[in-house]
Amino acid sequence: MRNLNYKHWIALVSIVLVVAWFGYDAMQSKRDDALVRDLMKAQQQRSDSETELSPVSEPPADMVVNWISDENIWFVGKYQDGGGVEIPFRPGESRQQSEDVAPRHENPGFVGPAECQECHQEKYQSFLATGHYKTSRPVNESTIDGSFQPGTNTFQTSDPNVSFEMIHQGDEFLQRTHFFDWSFDVPMDIIMGSSKMAQTYLYWHKDGLYQLNVTHITDGNQWINSPGYIDGDAAYARPIPQRCLECHMTYFDFRGKINHYTPGSMILGVTCERCHGPAKEHVEFHRENRDAREAVGITNPADLERLTQMEVCGQCHGGSRHLKGDALSFRPGDHLDDHYQPPDDELDVKNSVHTSNQLTRLSQSECFLQSQMTCIDCHDPHHNERGNQKLFSSRCMACHKSESDCGFFPHEGVEFAENCVDCHMPRRSTEKLRLKSVEGDVFPPLRDHLIRIDHEATKVHLAK
Repeated sequence: MRNLNYKHWIALVSIVLVVAWFGYDAMQSKRDDALVRDLMKAQQQRSDSETELSPVSEPPADMVVNWISDENIWFVGKYQDGGGVEIPFRPGESRQQSEDVAPRHENPGFVGPAECQECHQEKYQSFLATGHYKTSRPVNESTIDGSFQPGTNTFQTSDPNVSFEMIHQGDEFLQRTHFFDWSFDVPMDIIMGSSKMAQTYLYWHKDGLYQLNVTHITDGNQWINSPGYIDGDAAYARPIPQRCLECHMTYFDFRGKINHYTPGSMILGVTCERCHGPAKEHVEFHRENRDAREAVGITNPADLERLTQMEVCGQCHGGSRHLKGDALSFRPGDHLDDHYQPPDDELDVKNSVHTSNQLTRLSQSECFLQSQMTCIDCHDPHHNERGNQKLFSSRCMACHKSESDCGFFPHEGVEFAENCVDCHMPRRSTEKLRLKSVEGDVFPPLRDHLIRIDHEATKVHLAK
């Protein structure tokens, strides 16, 4: 009996050990399975995250994809819908990084503003805050406007199936297009615009420069369609020609074919040399002749005759003029008609997309016709004076002497000498500067440089 009990005990222990082993093995397998599932889930989440951050996928089968050879672009659309996507790179692929190619042409002597600070430190530092310097910039956290935070980083078009999302990923800023159930990313490489009115964006595909569909407008701090874009489309194939860059940059090497440039050649911003001429000879001479007091190899616009001086500004502030030859051929002292076609032959010369045609409008003013005033009598190009009505009005008072010259003087609560411009040079909107949004068209106002007695503008100003 004792022996049986012993054998029974041994068998019982063996059964318990076997059951325990199988139980442990099952539990461990369950844990391993759970671990594998967790790893797979984590991997899938990483994959989804990577896809979310940078989706590169073929358009769905229910979309039409066409190569438009004469425009050198791809079109993606829906069979039942008239809108679509236009891009210069193949759908389902990413844009290709710009190539580090050798310039096609010799630089005629542009050196960039940093070379000027060696002798002109004060002017250089103050100039960095001006709209001219900021009119084209690289995209980074300190230069780009608008929100990239979820909830405020989107733009919904009037088409519920077309929207845009602004993405900040690492060092990159991207515009993501959602077109029905397909999406793709396009990087924001260059800012065009000083933020006075807006920022629009360019990107490289190989050595081609293209504009992005979404612009940030300063008034209202909102994302909106770029000027001239059709709401409900996603257009990323608008080429940037020389004439656009000429009013936003100091120098670039044009490679041809409308919008092809040497990326490494660009000097961003409208800086010193666009008003003074290429500075290579000047810099080299004065580095070797430190004691020389007379400027060599450079032009001071203040030394030019009145109209010739103003034509320096007229390169970009003289209306929508088309080039006769290549961009950047104008030099201070030249005449605009030798390099550009005449502006619109329009009696009132309305605002254009970028400027209120300051040169022509100012030239129609009685203040201009009865004096020797020039642009720099009111504007100091080396300092940021934007929006300073009191400062600009003080320059009006240099000629007009007394605020009692105003026919509405006196008026209770109004300091006339502190703001002449809102009455005599009002800001106005124009049909030619139209931005489209789902809420309706937006017409950002521009300062009109025709100095005049404007009763309606005066009535509005006094009512404030």
